[in-house]
Amino acid sequence: MAGIGFELNKLLRRNSFFSDIYAVFYSANVAAGPWLMSSVTLILLQILLPKGRSEFTISALIYTFIFSTIIYGGFSTSVTRYLSDLIYRKEYGKIYLFYKDTIVYAASFSSLFVILFWVINHPLNLVKLLLFLQSMILLTVIWVQLTFVTSIRKFSPVIVAFLSGSLLSLMFCTAWNKFSEALGYFGYNLGLMIIGTVLQFSIKKFLSTTNSEQRESLFVKAIKVYPKQAITGFLVYLAAWVDDFIAWYHFRYSPAKGFVFAPEYDLPMFFSYLFIIPTMILFVLNLETEFYESYRVFYRSIEENRPLRYINIARSTMDNNLWASTKIVMSVQVSFTIAGLVTSNYVSKLLGFSEYSSTALRFGLIGAAANGLFLYFALISYYYDLPDIPLFGSLIAFSINLGTSPFLLKRLPGFGFAAAFVISTIFIYRRFKKVYDDILRFEFNRTKLNLPKREVIVHENR
Repeated sequence: MAGIGFELNKLLRRNSFFSDIYAVFYSANVAAGPWLMSSVTLILLQILLPKGRSEFTISALIYTFIFSTIIYGGFSTSVTRYLSDLIYRKEYGKIYLFYKDTIVYAASFSSLFVILFWVINHPLNLVKLLLFLQSMILLTVIWVQLTFVTSIRKFSPVIVAFLSGSLLSLMFCTAWNKFSEALGYFGYNLGLMIIGTVLQFSIKKFLSTTNSEQRESLFVKAIKVYPKQAITGFLVYLAAWVDDFIAWYHFRYSPAKGFVFAPEYDLPMFFSYLFIIPTMILFVLNLETEFYESYRVFYRSIEENRPLRYINIARSTMDNNLWASTKIVMSVQVSFTIAGLVTSNYVSKLLGFSEYSSTALRFGLIGAAANGLFLYFALISYYYDLPDIPLFGSLIAFSINLGTSPFLLKRLPGFGFAAAFVISTIFIYRRFKKVYDDILRFEFNRTKLNLPKREVIVHENR
């Protein structure tokens, strides 16, 4: 999240109630804006829209959200890391070019997905297919924009975009749905268009460049430079959704032509993800502010060959900030998860969930909490350039969920998802802690010594 720490620090230094609220809201939108918007909108529309005119809307929203996260989410860490490199090297002229290359990828692969969807399921209603294509492109592009908007160090556009776009999206969809479902879905897309337009205007204003020389795609270059992060990203998102795909195959519920999903399974899982939003906000607030400052001081002291005593003091400060952040994040996530489990019966009655859906909700809450902590420890591992740890962790999560869900989906819905991320989170935490406990020795061993080459002088005793 290149650049976000600067703005958060500036907000928090004002030391006022409203600046703190602003910082929290900014972190929420940057960390999980589309996630939060899609989940809340889906749940509200499930309640507000009449069942006779909501099948296509709900189906397309679920597909749009899940597949947009897979299309871009897999590459997002590689893109963020390469963007940070450009900022660190002060190659600001390349940032907008990088942004445009990433947008081309997002739009192209979103279109390709919808084309494949049409090929498999044709004939389809052309208007609804185009609306589905529009929402896929818009939401995937918004994911990209959120990555790059942090580099302009302006928080107002993010807050204005999501506040206005989310509210108008919900209002237009519910109001226009009375005339036709297709028009209602266009209302939802219109809200996405408002968000994308505001973010695009801000990004272009501060990052636009006239450089148009022939060159290699910077998006492709980012993947080449950071391939492990890209593989990890795909595995994490597949691990998060593979149980849904299995549920789709099992239930094969198709309320609208071409869309197959499992409402009894999908809706409680979507709701459970709302309970990790506080965790995502907190680890952005904590890691990008106090921890990052102490992290920079520690590594600068190593690069500048400071005395060991000075390095140890910097290490101690970094330790305190890291573990304090970790305790806060874990405490808040556990508290929210317990609250979700305690109120799960009430929520299930409110949303009209069956006993099956209620069980999926409970396991979903545990799995979503573990998923949030997995992302937290993965991000910390990337700070210390340890991409192998989240890579193996994501492989474990994907394998467990894929291996257990087909057998337990009927009796214990959501168990495979919960087990996958609980086990993989414990794995990456232990692997990271093992390295971190001896971080000085580890950094010394992997640092190449830049000693000048010398001729060997042989002294002979005569």
